Amino acid sequence: MRASELPEEVRRLIADHIDSVEQLEILLLLYQHPERTWDAEAVARELRVAAVSAAERLEDMTHSGILARKDGKPVEYRYAPKSAGLGDAVRGLALAYSERRVTVINLIFSKPVDKIRTFADAFRIRRDDDDNG
Repeated sequence: MRASELPEEVRRLIADHIDSVEQLEILLLLYQHPERTWDAEAVARELRVAAVSAAERLEDMTHSGILARKDGKPVEYRYAPKSAGLGDAVRGLALAYSERRVTVINLIFSKPVDKIRTFADAFRIRRDDDDNG
């Protein structure tokens, strides 16, 4: 299956919100246990990833509206998409990943790095402007 054969909402979710397989695995873990709250340490233990990285991914998905954050010591997260459409896209992603794992992974790795390049260029332009002023 080619990436273009994945549902549009799944491709858009990956394009807009999923930057790594680690992030995907974290999302699917929380998706599979919507009644549970997770802190970064628990996610890290479950998936055998670094807690610092798990915390960053959890925060990213909170800002994307996929997870809800509960402040405390420690901060906890749970699956709580901000819209039904986003929830449908995550459900579609979970299904696609279970059936077409390689296709989903290839789509994540084939994402253009234009966002990163644009971000870096913005600083280059700003720095050049500052040097001239």
